[in-house]
Amino acid sequence: MFQSKYTHHYTLTAGECDPEGCMSLAELAERLIEVATEHANSLGIGYDALITKNIGWVLSRLAIEMKRYPGINVEYTITSWIEGYNRFFSERNFAVSDAAGNTLGYARTVWVAMDYKSRTMADLSSFETSRFPIADLPCPIAKTPRLASPGNDAQTDEYTFRYRDLDVNRHVNTVRYIDLILNHWPLEFFDRMMPVRLDVLFHNECHFGERVALRVAEGSPGENICEIIRPDGKKAVACRICWKKTQKNVNLH
Repeated sequence: MFQSKYTHHYTLTAGECDPEGCMSLAELAERLIEVATEHANSLGIGYDALITKNIGWVLSRLAIEMKRYPGINVEYTITSWIEGYNRFFSERNFAVSDAAGNTLGYARTVWVAMDYKSRTMADLSSFETSRFPIADLPCPIAKTPRLASPGNDAQTDEYTFRYRDLDVNRHVNTVRYIDLILNHWPLEFFDRMMPVRLDVLFHNECHFGERVALRVAEGSPGENICEIIRPDGKKAVACRICWKKTQKNVNLH
């Protein structure tokens, strides 16, 4: 019998903290991917099973909404479950909670099965439906909407992807895109603002040596709209970040 939900317990170490002593969005995204990978492996739909058919999971959409983040040496739990799937993609949700069971936030993801040879969507019909057990669990945050592009007044940063930006699929890792976006703002900004909602849509792959443009603009009050543009002019990533003011006890050395 396959487990419809999967839980992993963590303790946030000092090396995993941001400069404010809390878990960063990029670190959280990495842990979500880790838990999704572990659950998929336990269901027999992970890397080892799919690679025999030259198929792999690629993250297509990511939404994270947090009330607060774990701090240094704090225990936290991530629980993941499949909300739905079809022959081409799977919708997977997450809940993040503290050691007392209080909910810190939720996340929604959409994973596309990609054919490594054609670099197009693969067909998952040959896998048993029992390997995609649907869990009837609530995930109260909204799905990622269609995101607008920044206007002509957007600020632009440029970056060239390097070796450590790549993953096993030899394209840029999800977490590196998030890092690139967050690095747009100075340290002092994060001392007074906290990201409470992140939406990311992945449109096209980026690769080693590509010099991309990060465009950032203000959207509605308290939010920024971002996009990463490849050298060929195609949009690689669309993103929206919503912020709230916060009072952090920053440990300055």
